Amino acid sequence: METSVKRLSPHSFALHTALVFAIIALLFILPMTLFMNAMTPNMPDGSMPAAMFGVMTFVMPLIYFVFTYIFGFIGALIYNLIAKKTGGIRCQLETLPVANTEATEEI
Repeated sequence: METSVKRLSPHSFALHTALVFAIIALLFILPMTLFMNAMTPNMPDGSMPAAMFGVMTFVMPLIYFVFTYIFGFIGALIYNLIAKKTGGIRCQLETLPVANTEATEEI
């Protein structure tokens, strides 16, 4: 069965995209922060304090979340305008049989 995505909910799309990007950012920034904290004692005086790396571990995913939400929202609005003219993204879906989920009781 071929269907098409005619409209995206801007808030829902932006929220889910932003959450995914924030989690990915945290996964990449956390090891980098640990590495930078390990390197801090070897840096010359006047370098960024180790506490700053800890703060950035939580600030950067938040920044990723905010900006990804904003641009995801705008992107969904633009997609909705384009989908009206083009018919949306086409995809094929397959209907799967539903397994019997009723519990059987034994007496």
